[in-house]
Amino acid sequence: MAQATLMFGLGATRAGTSWLNRYLTDHPECHLREVKEAHYFDTLERGSHDWRIRQLLTRRAELAARLRDAGAAAQRARLERNIAAHDALIALFERRQADHAAYLAYLENGRAAEARVIGEITPAYSLLPEPRLHEMRRLAPVVRFFYVLRDPVARLWSNIRQTAPTRPEGRADPAGAARAMMDRWLAGGEAEIDRRCDYRGALERIFAAIPAGERLILFYETLFSEASIRRLTGFLGIGYVVPDTARRVYEGVSLALDPALAAAAREKLAPQYAYVRDTFGELPPGWAAQQPEV
Repeated sequence: MAQATLMFGLGATRAGTSWLNRYLTDHPECHLREVKEAHYFDTLERGSHDWRIRQLLTRRAELAARLRDAGAAAQRARLERNIAAHDALIALFERRQADHAAYLAYLENGRAAEARVIGEITPAYSLLPEPRLHEMRRLAPVVRFFYVLRDPVARLWSNIRQTAPTRPEGRADPAGAARAMMDRWLAGGEAEIDRRCDYRGALERIFAAIPAGERLILFYETLFSEASIRRLTGFLGIGYVVPDTARRVYEGVSLALDPALAAAAREKLAPQYAYVRDTFGELPPGWAAQQPEV
């Protein structure tokens, strides 16, 4: 079987990566495993193997419970494949050290002859330091990276709306928790949320570590279009397949962002808007609005 192109989706968080993962998973020339975010490289970077194993075991137990209640053969087969992928990742992380050969074997497992691309999409990889990105691009003869940018305020608010219900205080009042998180971020808190706002840092690391021909930058606001998907498929060396642009994945609970908070967030994120404008020559469509659509 011919050597596959190795693909990494670096993020950004809440910028359409789940939709892209579904598109590429369904593409006949791609082979993506059942676990969208493997978190292999950020786990190595942080040494957080035990935490990652616990996370995978929790999800595996949920899948096993669904399998016990599943009736249709197709549903059972999907759940069994998903459980097997979790088991493989758990075994990989139980080594508690880098094992790139085992990681690549995990990505390759089950690849059909017609599949020309393997890989994964893990937005946390956009936070990796430059040496780790260098390491990733040396894993295969052909490696491709893509990163999707979204209006900074809209992306931030989407990230907060997704995160708030997972907090203890957000289970009963997700709207109140989301607004409190925004207040804390504006006051200098919520460090992990803040790290994901730093487009400049992510792009500077990507530009320094990955040659121009091996990276692709897309924009969420134009992502769901034939032109953008043709750019992506051409970049990956696969055929264009018409996407389901009406389908959205993990949209989250709808919650309007207060205009005063939006204005404060836009002011705090002004350096990110300026960097994107200076880097790409202009702001993408939709980024200049005072009140982003959320």
